[in-house]
Amino acid sequence: MRILTLLFAIAFFAACGNGEVSSDASLEAMEAARVAQEAAYEGMNEAHDRIMPRMGEITAAQRAIKEQLEMDGLAEDKKELLEAAYEQLEDANDGMMEWMQGMKPLEELRETMDNDAIITYIREESADIADVETAINSSVAMAKELVGDHSGHSHDGHDHDGHDHSGHNH
Repeated sequence: MRILTLLFAIAFFAACGNGEVSSDASLEAMEAARVAQEAAYEGMNEAHDRIMPRMGEITAAQRAIKEQLEMDGLAEDKKELLEAAYEQLEDANDGMMEWMQGMKPLEELRETMDNDAIITYIREESADIADVETAINSSVAMAKELVGDHSGHSHDGHDHDGHDHSGHNH
């Protein structure tokens, strides 16, 4: 009987020990998932941060296009090209605004989604912001080609109406 009790006790403690290993593995898996989520989210935000400064270029290009559209004697084909370029700039701007409004913070995602859903969401949003980046790059390039590269952008993304502020501290 003593041997049976001893074997039962050993089996019981061994089972408890396996639970700790399983629990540790589970915690490690959860931490690995959090790290993967953060890395993916950070990568997506890097794309946002890379293109956000270009929003000033969109505004400047739109202003340059409007100026050309107001010129007398503008050929109809040139007018159509300028209007199409303006529309592309507007669409690119709208795409960025919509993406930013729809973007959810990582902590909010963690409150409502499991890891697979979070990673899927981040991948989809990463693809969307990549599309926005492509739209911004192509629309700004087209506008610059049509109106020349004098669309009024400066080193800090703000239009200063051509004033030299190089001696001023911002």
